[in-house]
Amino acid sequence: MKTFFQKIKEDIAIYKNKETISKKDLLHVFNPRLYPVILVRVASLLSQYHLGVLGKIVSFLNFVLFGCDIARKAKIDGGLYLPHTSGVVIGEFATIGRNCIIHQGVTLGDRGEEYEDANPTIGDFVEICTGAKILGKITLDDYSIVGANSVVLKDVQRCAVVVGIPAKVVKYREVI
Repeated sequence: MKTFFQKIKEDIAIYKNKETISKKDLLHVFNPRLYPVILVRVASLLSQYHLGVLGKIVSFLNFVLFGCDIARKAKIDGGLYLPHTSGVVIGEFATIGRNCIIHQGVTLGDRGEEYEDANPTIGDFVEICTGAKILGKITLDDYSIVGANSVVLKDVQRCAVVVGIPAKVVKYREVI
């Protein structure tokens, strides 16, 4: 399991568009677009150590300052990139892989009729464009892309590009 600081390093690396970072790159921690991600990491760490009230306060601060409602118990791997945080909602039981890009207005959650474990699982290197809704216990496999304002209700295969309401595969991307 990755530590708090390893995940922060991966978050900085994706902001710098590098595989590894130098000590000079650590100054990037002062980039305002990285603050919401750091607050998510802090809230998650506090909840992990049974300091849920403090985690809730940090999560609320993230919501007030940056407009993103990311549950502190969501499982988020390193390299999360939120170019614009306003309106991002990530449910408590969602799982997000490495180096994912989530644009503004994205919702990752359940459909309402399922139980708590019915949140989506997002693979590695996935991009979810503005306003997309990923609902239910579904999986977005590695390297997939969800188009803007799409509503995804079924699993998405590896390297697929999906768009529409409900989302349908329009093509498969090549991974270099």
